[in-house]
Amino acid sequence: MENALEGLKNGCASGLASGCVKTLLQPFDTIKTVQQFSSESLNFFTAGRLLLKRNGVGALYSGLGVSLVGAMPSIGIYFGIYQYCRGKLDQSPRLSPLGSIALSAGIGNFVASFFRVPYEIVKQRLQAGVYPDTATALRIMYADGGVGAFFGRGGIATQLARDVPYAMVTLMVYESLQTAARRRAAARGAAKPSHLETMLIGAIAGGVGTLATNPMDVVKTRMMTAPHLYASAWDAAVVTLRADGARAFARGATPRLLHKVPANGLFFAAYELFRTLLGVRR
Repeated sequence: MENALEGLKNGCASGLASGCVKTLLQPFDTIKTVQQFSSESLNFFTAGRLLLKRNGVGALYSGLGVSLVGAMPSIGIYFGIYQYCRGKLDQSPRLSPLGSIALSAGIGNFVASFFRVPYEIVKQRLQAGVYPDTATALRIMYADGGVGAFFGRGGIATQLARDVPYAMVTLMVYESLQTAARRRAAARGAAKPSHLETMLIGAIAGGVGTLATNPMDVVKTRMMTAPHLYASAWDAAVVTLRADGARAFARGATPRLLHKVPANGLFFAAYELFRTLLGVRR
């Protein structure tokens, strides 16, 4: 029961942190989607100008409402399950600390992905300009395919293929660096690492996870924004490779890093702050 309560408080802390960061950094995520959706090779500034021409500054925040409604509970579920699983798996003599982190992150993200896919599909189609607003997107998508339209063709599979490795890599790097930072803090007589240290550690972890999973993020974006063009995620990858070469899988890496690096830095700093406020002990 105590472990479940810690998981619940951890989930609340992560959900609140996610809402703060999503609002601040939505423009970078929108520009990334436009780059990856386009059949042309658009640089960061060209994609930004296209968005501004489409609907002014508001276009940079396309899908923010959907993102907040979907992201906060899905991130809360992810980190809540992660904390709960770690509480159980850390007691196993068969798993190393990194093994416990990786497996817990994988399980948490696997479950959360089923909640994340519907809002990701709607958000990315709004960002790509497929639909003018959320209400239109919901109405047309439901009319075209019912509830299944919000999961897309291969939506769950492509989301899992990106998010599970991203979660595992990011949290292994984050927890490893945090452990080292806690030792340094103890050596200088501090109770825990500073907010600046936590922010830097989160940024590094997010950068490593982002670079490791960018190819799958390209495939996910194309599957979610134009599912009628591909038979499967594998087909999308093959078509992308044949049409645009291997460099296509690096598309969107710059805005994704510009989004994910500060996002993770801010997220983990806010996450640790909310954990402290909610009295999370682990």
